[in-house]
Amino acid sequence: MNNYLPNNFLSILELAGILIFLVTTLSALISVFITKRNGLIYLGSQSAALFLLLFLGRSWVQPLFFNGEFDNPSEFGQLVISISILSMAFALTISMRIFVWEGAIFKRDNSPVPGLLVGLADFFVYLFAILIILQFVYHQSITAIATLSGAAAVVLGFSAQSTLGEMFAGVALSISRPFKVGDWIYVDGLDEGKVIDQTWRHVQIRTRDYSILNVANSLISGKSIKNYSSSHSKIRICEKIHFNQSVNPARIQEFEISYFIDNYEHRPIKSDALWKLIIDTVDKSGYGLAVLSK
Repeated sequence: MNNYLPNNFLSILELAGILIFLVTTLSALISVFITKRNGLIYLGSQSAALFLLLFLGRSWVQPLFFNGEFDNPSEFGQLVISISILSMAFALTISMRIFVWEGAIFKRDNSPVPGLLVGLADFFVYLFAILIILQFVYHQSITAIATLSGAAAVVLGFSAQSTLGEMFAGVALSISRPFKVGDWIYVDGLDEGKVIDQTWRHVQIRTRDYSILNVANSLISGKSIKNYSSSHSKIRICEKIHFNQSVNPARIQEFEISYFIDNYEHRPIKSDALWKLIIDTVDKSGYGLAVLSK
C-alpha cells in the first residue's frame, strides 16, 4: 500500500477539493471557447483555487503524483502557490477589463478607455504578484527589483508625462462628472458652448458661432466650470437694462430682468425676443437705452 495516499480527514478533504476544482477548471477552460473573455474570469479563479489546494496538499501530492519531476514537496509547493498567485492576478486583470474599463466607465462615458491606461493597470497588478512570489515564496530580496521598477516608472512617467497627465485628468473628470456630451457649459477663460465629444485626452466644445474648441482634459480639470444643462429644472437668466445718462437718476437707473428657459441652447432666441419687447416698451416710455461698449 502506498504510504503517501491520503489517510486522514484533512488530506481526504484536500483530495476532494482538488478533484472538484480540477473538474471546474476544465469546465472553465471549455467555457472560454464558448463565452470568450467572460469565461476567463471563471478560469482564473478556479485555477487559483486548484493550485492553492495542491499547495496545501503538497506533502502527499508531490510524492504520489510528481515524484519524478520534483525532488521534494517544498519545491513543488513553491511552483503551485506561484501559479495560484498569478492565476489570481489574471482573474483580477480580466475582471477589471470587463467590469471597470469596458463596463462601468465605458457605459458612463461611452468612450473606450485608452489601451495605455489599461496596460499600466495590468502591469502593476502582475508586478505586485511577482514581488509577492519572490518575497514570500522564494524568500528573495525584492529591494533591488523594487528600486529598478520605481526607476522604470519614473522614466516612463517623464517620457509620457503629457499623455499620462491628460489620461489621469480624464479619469478625474469621469469620476467627478461635471458635464456630459450634449451639455452646454462655460469653462473659465473660454467661450460657452455645447460638449460634442469627450475622450481620455480632450473635450470638444462647439461654440455659438459653430467654432470647435479642442480643450485638453488637464486644462479643464483645473478650471471652474458652469454647466447650464445639469439642472433638471428650468434655467434662470438675468438681463440688465441700462438707460441713457440723460435720464434723471432719481427716476430710473438700472433694471434687472430675470426669466427662465427650458433649454439653454435656445437662449439667443429667447433673449432676442425679450430684448425686442424691452426696446419697444422703452421707446414708448420716452426713455432711451444706453449703448454699452464691449
